[in-house]
Amino acid sequence: MALVRFICTFVSALLLITSNIFTGYIANQVFQIQSNELFFPTKREQQRFKWQPKNVSEQPPPLPPRAATIYLITSTRPHNTQKLDLTSLCQTLMHVPDLVWIVVEASTVKSKSVGKVLERCQVPSIHLNVPEHSNLIEQRNAGLNFLTTEFCNVERCHGVVCFGNEGTKYDLRLFSEIRKTEGVSVFTAAFSSGMLVEGPLCKEGTVDTWLTINSSVPRAFPVSTLGLAVHTQLLLQHPSIQYGMTHEGSWVEENLVETTFLETLGLTQDRLECRSDNKEVLVWNTASEEPVVSYERFQHSEPGILF
Repeated sequence: MALVRFICTFVSALLLITSNIFTGYIANQVFQIQSNELFFPTKREQQRFKWQPKNVSEQPPPLPPRAATIYLITSTRPHNTQKLDLTSLCQTLMHVPDLVWIVVEASTVKSKSVGKVLERCQVPSIHLNVPEHSNLIEQRNAGLNFLTTEFCNVERCHGVVCFGNEGTKYDLRLFSEIRKTEGVSVFTAAFSSGMLVEGPLCKEGTVDTWLTINSSVPRAFPVSTLGLAVHTQLLLQHPSIQYGMTHEGSWVEENLVETTFLETLGLTQDRLECRSDNKEVLVWNTASEEPVVSYERFQHSEPGILF
């Protein structure tokens, strides 16, 4: 009898040990962390398998603050290299996250060629049009009006507005800089207003002096339109603002457009955020040279070519 009791005890102990080993293996398989993803079991499962997290917070880490969206208002009009310029610009903007491209075309109707470029471009875009003979100021106002009255509202619009033309060239570092804008940022731009470089020289983030041409009309803010970035919240505080116009609604001289715009926003030089501390140009006002072509020869070439 003693031998029988010994055998029964031994078998029971062996079964208990085997059961614990198997249970531990299953628990390890269920709760292991795969592909660097955190897995948190339910309270019932934790009690069943006596699971405790190791070196892992039971609450997921807080999300970082959302980066400001950049709204780039680009002016364009029909010409031979329009598709070329817009395609080139698209290839640049595809490398910029959180950007909305607002293209304002000076054309009676939205052209199919511009629409196809935007459709193929992997950048969120909005296609607007203004009358054919509209100037750059009217195009930029159309983009601003759409943004402030139709697209944005105070609750959901958190971003920075900047301006450009279809031929403007950008260094990608510029977008990282202007994304930090809290009010208005200013920076140098090349080949604008007949100058090699125009805009601010910065010292510790503030405007120290300006690079500008001699003008018979003094400008409080001698900066190019390409060298401006404005936070949407500031624009929404001035919903009736018009680029290139005074409070009374009259047009201003061409070389006073930027100054009047910033003064209408209630800014002074000490409130400008300077983004040119390293004296490096990150935006260029360029345009593709119109090609010399023979339209007579083109008429006899392969029909249906899209260029």
